[in-house]
Amino acid sequence: MAGRPDLAVVVIGFRSPAGLAAAVRSVLDQNVALEIVVVNSGGGNAKALLADDGIEVRVIDVEERLFAGAARNRGIAATQAPFVAFLADDCLAHPGWAEVRLRRHHEGIPTVAGAMLNSHPRNLVACAAHLVTYMRRLPGLPAEKAQRYGVSFDRKLFDRYGPFDERMRSGEDTEFMARLPTALQPVWEPRVLTIHRNGTSLFGLLADQYRRGRRYGAYLGSVAAGKPVRPFRKVFRDRRNVGKLAKEGLAGKERTFARLSLPIVWMALFAKSLGASIGARHGDRADHRR
Repeated sequence: MAGRPDLAVVVIGFRSPAGLAAAVRSVLDQNVALEIVVVNSGGGNAKALLADDGIEVRVIDVEERLFAGAARNRGIAATQAPFVAFLADDCLAHPGWAEVRLRRHHEGIPTVAGAMLNSHPRNLVACAAHLVTYMRRLPGLPAEKAQRYGVSFDRKLFDRYGPFDERMRSGEDTEFMARLPTALQPVWEPRVLTIHRNGTSLFGLLADQYRRGRRYGAYLGSVAAGKPVRPFRKVFRDRRNVGKLAKEGLAGKERTFARLSLPIVWMALFAKSLGASIGARHGDRADHRR
């Protein structure tokens, strides 16, 4: 491609995790020219980590911890491409991830949302983890049932509607998109695929879902008053939907393994629901990230 890239990709790292190199490599392996910047916070030397893997990209290392909104804003400020996408350090960009985004943006769409793939589709714990977190972002879902996250944005939107909220532990993308008028809400594009690297430990899954639930409950408690039991019900009722969404959103053996994982899904939803109830009542006191 001639000239400057049209898409900037901000890869967000926390404490220079080992998986950061694979995340950046997946962006470098896209078949279009991209403007790439890594924003790493909380310590570590991300530049050295990437150099050890033969990767040379721009790196912003911040010693203090940044919440996701602040990391996103640092990346936006450090890039110039007209469109901006984001990738977490525990994710990989699937082939075509950037090309399809750009195609939709060039069609005049300002915000493009994508689907999620499971890194371990034949492992029942990983399948359960994926369904609990991404049941509404499965690639086979129709637009009316899909949640619109993993969004890339026209840069002009940040000039018009402001930056991401830097104080929020989670939900900064939800808060930003709530400022957008209906016409600018993200378009569902399931060909934009992000691979989430799911764990395979049952204890790790339950602990992670409890933490996610607590953050979610704290977010709900911050935006709306309500009894602590309501977040529990709000999350746990997904046990009624997850099987239907897996059937519709997945195919072949991926669907089979996902359905076999449903008993683990229900356990994980209970852990997440418990965390949501406690988070709504006491807030998110733990020092961890989304």
